[in-house]
Amino acid sequence: MNPVEPIAPKPGVVRYLVHPELAGQRLDQGLAALTGIPRRRVRALVADGRLWLNGRAIRVLSRQLHLADVLDVVPEDEALAPPPPTPPILPILYEDGWLVAADKAAGLTTQPPRRRAPGELTAHERVLLQLAAREGKRVEVLLFHRLDRVTTGVLVFPRQRDAARALAKIWSSGAAQKQYLALVHGGPGKMPQKIAGAIASDPLVPGRFRVARSGKPASTEVRLLVRLAEFSLVEVRPLTGRTHQVRVHLAEAGFPVAGDTLYGGGGGVPRPFLHAWRLTFPHPRTGRQLRLEAPVPADMQVFLAGLGVAADAVLPR
Repeated sequence: MNPVEPIAPKPGVVRYLVHPELAGQRLDQGLAALTGIPRRRVRALVADGRLWLNGRAIRVLSRQLHLADVLDVVPEDEALAPPPPTPPILPILYEDGWLVAADKAAGLTTQPPRRRAPGELTAHERVLLQLAAREGKRVEVLLFHRLDRVTTGVLVFPRQRDAARALAKIWSSGAAQKQYLALVHGGPGKMPQKIAGAIASDPLVPGRFRVARSGKPASTEVRLLVRLAEFSLVEVRPLTGRTHQVRVHLAEAGFPVAGDTLYGGGGGVPRPFLHAWRLTFPHPRTGRQLRLEAPVPADMQVFLAGLGVAADAVLPR
């Protein structure tokens, strides 16, 4: 079984998951919106013991709903609206009682954007919902690690407060080693290159960052993997963790991520190919070294193959 494959509720039970637009509402209001039945019928469900919240019978109609709550309804003569479609599953790369790591797809934010499209879910919300569907109840998954919307790859979430505090210490100490893969225009020479430059927000372009002395110190190591006509495939190791750091530093060095128009990357690619490929850090409880890897995305592999390169053949060990 896929580790995040939903387990179907018992026959005769209709299962609903609470999405962001209903989080914060009263239970009776939210369930009426989900099922399409009047609130008086919701009250009847509760009175008859036919409504369960996160695996337990619920009696308090005013209870506030939270994202990824699981509502199980046993209908009798009610005609219930079908549950919303399940969002595409993010592959789980690692999971235990302290951590869960997922393979983030391109186009997903890790936290809610200022302007959310109708039905848009963040990577964090997707993981919460798919684990709740699997467990039949809401689970705790905290937002800690972040990746840009355009970036794919390893994304780590703590599953409890102690894990979040321990991960914060690991990240701040520099014990977490991050390795990215990027397809860039041009590229560095054969020798590894270190890029240093403080990063600050760009006052002229909202959402953009730049190298500026007024910013926060940042440094990045870049190594050429293979030259591909006008492109290069490079391995990138950010030694600090600033917003958009990899994209800003690659652009500053003269070889922006191909397709990243925010930072000067031209066209010729279907999307910016920037992939958080490998993340290595000590486990927050055991101290055992974890090395988490996300496979090179299929569309990136296809594009590289069109340039005559098999991605797996050039990856560092």
